[in-house]
Amino acid sequence: MLQSLLTSHFPLLLPMLTSLTNDLVKLVRALQTQRKAREKEGRFVVEGVRLLEEAARAGAQIDFAFYTADADERAQAALLAARKGGATLIEVSPPVMRHCSDTEHPQAVLAVVAFAPAALPPSPPPAGEAGVMEGITLICDRLTDPGNLGTLLRAAAAVGVAAALLAPGTVDAYNPKVVRGGMGAHFRLQIESLDWNQIVEKTHGLCIRLADSHSARFARIPNSAFRYDLADWTLPSAIIIGSEADGPSPEARAAASEVVFIPMPGLSESLNAAMAGSIILFEALRQRTAAGDQRSTVEPPIR
Repeated sequence: MLQSLLTSHFPLLLPMLTSLTNDLVKLVRALQTQRKAREKEGRFVVEGVRLLEEAARAGAQIDFAFYTADADERAQAALLAARKGGATLIEVSPPVMRHCSDTEHPQAVLAVVAFAPAALPPSPPPAGEAGVMEGITLICDRLTDPGNLGTLLRAAAAVGVAAALLAPGTVDAYNPKVVRGGMGAHFRLQIESLDWNQIVEKTHGLCIRLADSHSARFARIPNSAFRYDLADWTLPSAIIIGSEADGPSPEARAAASEVVFIPMPGLSESLNAAMAGSIILFEALRQRTAAGDQRSTVEPPIR
């Protein structure tokens, strides 16, 4: 569908697009506002120079980019990089850009990008074989706030987690607010929306830990609640981060073999999902980095 739209509307010359009823404009608007449209087309929208740069750098499939005449040198460089990767560049009027944007103050560029193919192996290899965080999987359970999910994905990408699995009830990873909050995480993570049966299959062989501030709910798992920094994150592991408001889902509780919590001696009752998840992910990175440093300083045996 998309290729035929581009060919029919912009075969050779690309005049400024000014109509709000143009098919490509309607497509962008649908991708911004409808999860079903994103899933049907297998595409989402990135807004702004930073995200366009990230998409081009990652080698993502950029179908086309809208830009306005006020695009600065950095934006122009990002557009040229996108064009080298095969993107069609289309100048649009400011009213069209405002109509297509999800933000109150649109930037000078936005682009339509294809979903990355999902290819997560069922059992990631142990730490140290590929990257320091290889073997750590993030599971997001019923996270409904787009900003929260975006920030958590950004943290996961920052520490080098390879995959994020989104359980039922979690906001769409390609919601425009999630994409903005992720700051390029969508191009560095394998992100999949799965049901719990699929999640359990994907994480087979991993130590599945659930972050929960109310560990008393897990009395069925004897001696299984740990302070987050006392758990052994050098093991191949999955960490479930659930909703702050609703707590973990029954499926998350059933899947977990251990519970971890973050001590809070202050007056706060809980942390939001992005903050709690970031703390735990960076602790996993700390442990794995330290373990790698120790391995690298061991003297080889005398032969």
